[in-house]
This record gives sequence, C-alpha cells and structure tokens, in this order.
Amino acid sequence: MNRSGHRNTRTLAAAVVLPLLFLSGCKEQVTTLDDVASVRIVHNSPDIPAVDAYVEGIFIPLAAGLEYGDAGDFGLLPAVKGAIFELREAGADPGSDPLFMSEGFTLAPSETSTATIVGLGSSQDEGDSLRVIMDREEFAEVGGGTWRARFSQVVSNADVVDIDIDDDGTIDETLDRFDTSNPVGFVMPADQPNPITLVVNGEPVLKFTLPPVPEGPEYFVYITGLAGTPVGDPAEVRLLMMNTESQTLFVTRDD
Repeated sequence: MNRSGHRNTRTLAAAVVLPLLFLSGCKEQVTTLDDVASVRIVHNSPDIPAVDAYVEGIFIPLAAGLEYGDAGDFGLLPAVKGAIFELREAGADPGSDPLFMSEGFTLAPSETSTATIVGLGSSQDEGDSLRVIMDREEFAEVGGGTWRARFSQVVSNADVVDIDIDDDGTIDETLDRFDTSNPVGFVMPADQPNPITLVVNGEPVLKFTLPPVPEGPEYFVYITGLAGTPVGDPAEVRLLMMNTESQTLFVTRDD
C-alpha cells in the first residue's frame, strides 16, 4: 500500500514481475514483455475489510493487505482473455475460497491498466454490489505548468455525480455510477490548489480543494464513499487521489 508522493513510473519495465507468470489453463508461456500486461488494483469499497487481491490461477497476490483507499503497485501479468480477480481477506490462505470473484477481463499485451474494487460487499443488488472495474491508462501528454486528472465516480449509492472542476458554476463532467472520465484526463494548473464542486444525485453540493500538485504527474481522482454519510465517518464522500506510483491521498470536503 502506498501513501502520497509524486513520481511517474507508469511503464511496463517499472512494474513488479510476479514470480509466477502464468495462469492455470494458459496454453502459451510468457517469454517477453510483449506477452504481458501491467496491472495494479485499488481498494475503493467502503464496506469490505482489508483484502489480498489475486488473479485466478496465480497464487502470489497482485497486492496484499489492501485497506479502503489503498492501491497496489503495478505487476506484470500474462496477456490473456478472461482474467478473473479474486479477493480474500487479508492474510487468508491463497488456496482458500475467495470472498469475491470478478467477471473475466482481457489483459492486452503491453497495455497498462488499473483495476478498482468498487461497490458494496453487503449488497446483492445488481446496481451497487461488489465488483471490479478496469480502466486502461491512456493519459495524454502533460503540457508546461500543468498536470492531468482523470475522475472516476465510485459512490455506490449515487446514480450520477456532476463535477465542476474549477468551481466556476459550469459542469465539466457528468458521471454515472462506476463510470470514469475521458482517458486523456483533464488539464489542471500545477502548483496551486484546485477547487472541485460535486453535485451528488442532483442535490447536495459538496466542495473540495485538491492540494497543489507539481507540473507533470497524472492522477486518478476517485469520488468515493457513500452519499448521506456524516462528516467524519470513514465512509463519508471524499476524493481519493492516486498517482502513477500508486500513492494515494484522501481529500475531505471543505468546511
């Protein structure tokens, strides 16, 4: 798990190579970086415990001991179709039954992706139950004096969130539940606070201020938590910033 910091290492060569680079049932052995995908996983479900995250058939965890708000480092995985993520309670035996198994995902050769654990473990509803969503890393180049932010709406009980990025009264993005904004990211001014206003389910207006970020980095900014949760509760609506080195920072609403 990682907390705060600014360095850009989003490359296949920088990813952690898992000791076991094959999946059960795979017919082709991984031999070069052209055969693998770079993947990390983020814990963004406010009501499940700390977990170890695996890919089915690999008994070394992709990330271990992830608590809500934590992100694992990038790992190199076989480029296959139908890769299934498994979640086990932190410290559980790798051979034990998982708490959760995702749908199958295609891990494309030489691609870099972020898998995010979202939804509620306590729900059986198709709309907000526990799941994994996958986003390819496709940020555009960063210009001088700027950084880039890509927003993801993972508030499980919010059908829609409107985002005003610079608090000028204009809605810059509207995201349905579990959607992520354009892969290239929004251009943000560097070295200064960035105000963010959210309208959740058309009602409450929540104001946040992202801390100053130096020129160059790329961040996912997750809108996370549960709408209607009191301030100070661990599940309150917050922003979770995550840079390319998987370092994370919760941002609480302005007073």
